[in-house]
Amino acid sequence: MIPALVAVKALEVLGIFQPIAGFLAPVMRLAGLPGEAGLAWATGMLSNMYGGLAVTAGMVNPLGLNTAQVTTLGCMLLISHSLPVEITVAARSGVKPWFLIPFRFLTGLGFGILLSSLFQAAGILQGEPVVLWSAAEQGAGLIDWLKGTLRSMGTIFIVILVVLAMMDLLERMGFMALLKRILRPVFSPMGIGDEASTITVIGLILGISYGGGMIISEARKGSIPPRQILASVSFMSICHAVIEDTMLVGSLGVWAVAALPGRVLYSWAVMFLLLLVSRRLPDRIMDRVCSRVGQSGSESESDNESASVS
Repeated sequence: MIPALVAVKALEVLGIFQPIAGFLAPVMRLAGLPGEAGLAWATGMLSNMYGGLAVTAGMVNPLGLNTAQVTTLGCMLLISHSLPVEITVAARSGVKPWFLIPFRFLTGLGFGILLSSLFQAAGILQGEPVVLWSAAEQGAGLIDWLKGTLRSMGTIFIVILVVLAMMDLLERMGFMALLKRILRPVFSPMGIGDEASTITVIGLILGISYGGGMIISEARKGSIPPRQILASVSFMSICHAVIEDTMLVGSLGVWAVAALPGRVLYSWAVMFLLLLVSRRLPDRIMDRVCSRVGQSGSESESDNESASVS
């Protein structure tokens, strides 16, 4: 994650976000949003959720955004944020960035278009949003950024250790087996089997930095088939940290029904469609989308062993 975080800070310092926002302006209008809202979405995608929400908060009054528009933009940020960091984590598990980047972008845009169409058809949420905080000053200094980054890395490290210890304890108690049976009807239509179900739940609740980091470990062991890794990582990419993220966007007046149950149902539907498509694709194509971690290394080791024997 650290190289991706450094790259994002460099993009911010170089002023790259603004040109990308201009490129996104026509796309934002498809979701019933003013072109200027592209800056908030671009900031969220290239930096993190907090940056995107801070820019959004500063736009509510100047652009006269209503609750429906704030909800649409907030939910687009829920699906598509922190791409450099989260794509890096996902790639370490074997899922290719060339698939995940357009997947995150298109699913975020699709969710925005769907919500905007529903709000306009129903004529709801047309009033002013209830914003609980004002926009913070953007562009923290390098020292503040470094302190915040180190603090975040330390927190993630500790949480992963605690979660791993708890998972081991619950596995020994037989709780994980029970949880897999309970979740099987929910995850099976998405192509997520028992091997990846508990890790997916952790990503769903805590975030892809935690669930994705743990699936990397399992992928290296070879205990989860590539198709399940693809399904699990794809689902965690668009639906993770549902409690924290829902509370964050709720502070800007985003409608909670769209942010939590709406996001989960939308993600489930997307994954169901992805499963239908992936089942029709041959293994050679799926290998290009998601390959086994360390597969090439294993092959080279086998070649070396064969050469030694010869």
